[in-house]
Amino acid sequence: MPDITKKIAGLKKRAQFLYVAQGKKANGRFLSLQMRVRETSPNLIKSPEIRFGLTASKKVGNAVSRNRARRRLRAALSKALPLYGIAGSDYVAIARPQTIVAKWQDLTQDVNYLLKKLSPTKTHISE
Repeated sequence: MPDITKKIAGLKKRAQFLYVAQGKKANGRFLSLQMRVRETSPNLIKSPEIRFGLTASKKVGNAVSRNRARRRLRAALSKALPLYGIAGSDYVAIARPQTIVAKWQDLTQDVNYLLKKLSPTKTHISE
């Protein structure tokens, strides 16, 4: 059974987004997802929390459209990350123009699929 008590936090700084961009990438119909496991150094304690960030370029649309896309992605990720996210990892979701008009069920399925695809263990059944 998945651990739904995982702590979730946000990425705030540009350097964090650039760090995640060097990791794994997966593309779906409605978004692109990047993932990277945080490195540990001897003097830093590895945090078990899952962090995520959202981005939407001007290709998505005007400010209202970009904010709507980010809100939809935030809601979908906040439901899916406790189930399929890996503790100690960072994720960045990149919105596409289709993110705004996608049906909610299709968007959540896409998010779940991409999270499973980026998982280092392939124990799930492919959809």
